[in-house]
Amino acid sequence: MSPTRALGENHFPAGTHLVLLLIDGTFHSLQVIEAFQPFTKSQVFLVRPEPASRGLPLELVLKIFDPRYLDNRALPKVLKPGSRLRHPWTLEGEIEAARYRQEVAEGERPEHDEFLEDRLEEPDQEAEPYLWEEHYYRVMKDCWESENDAFSLLKSFQGTVIPRFYGSGNVSPRDTRVIQPFAILMEYIHGTTLEKIDPGKVKIPPALFYPMLDATKAFPDLGVCHTDIKGNNILLSPSNAPTRAVLIDFGCALIRGDRSDARWLTNVNFYRDERRLRVVLSQKGIIRLDG
Repeated sequence: MSPTRALGENHFPAGTHLVLLLIDGTFHSLQVIEAFQPFTKSQVFLVRPEPASRGLPLELVLKIFDPRYLDNRALPKVLKPGSRLRHPWTLEGEIEAARYRQEVAEGERPEHDEFLEDRLEEPDQEAEPYLWEEHYYRVMKDCWESENDAFSLLKSFQGTVIPRFYGSGNVSPRDTRVIQPFAILMEYIHGTTLEKIDPGKVKIPPALFYPMLDATKAFPDLGVCHTDIKGNNILLSPSNAPTRAVLIDFGCALIRGDRSDARWLTNVNFYRDERRLRVVLSQKGIIRLDG
């Protein structure tokens, strides 16, 4: 398999059995129904719990944050025919990156090495493979933590304008790996993205988005900026006559954490989630931009 093909390869085909090891020490056994492709930052699957559980729906979405398949490896995004990935995954690089983290944890390496941290933030093209693997690992860990934190902080909106959250942890890979990729289990919403819907053929009343507009206005007070509001991150359900609009993909979300009031206000004013949502809706002809 070529490194280029490996990015888009589905290593969990329909029928695959997976185990999600939850943060609290429990686990869910899951079976893959289908993959939602193409994959970008994460791998997303429709799954069913095995056996059927009283506490879980019959169908769920499993989102896996595996650095091995991160599309950043394909930068620049448009590859010339026959070209290879700049930084293809290797088991050796992953092993060395894991060893680096272990040495930091055990105090054998300084926790804050400014020179190394700068290189990990944005490795140069000739950096050692383990530095790239550590960089990609951190990218995926940050995305997983952002989405995990966003679901927690926005709990009051779960099941309405954002998906319901059913757990977070790690999945066991099918092949030889050093890491167990991070993953999140969430509500499956049967629908279509706003990007794909033609408002001229499907009736989409503006009121459908009022709860989402109210929610995005409230996000900053709850410590969250989505930062990536676009048509592909908004689901409408059901597709033929939508009665629910859902904002998805908080992997790029900015979490306030310990930011000061002034710094957080600067972040909020920069991303302007509510305004961005209004722009997206106006571009689809659903609302007036000043409405």
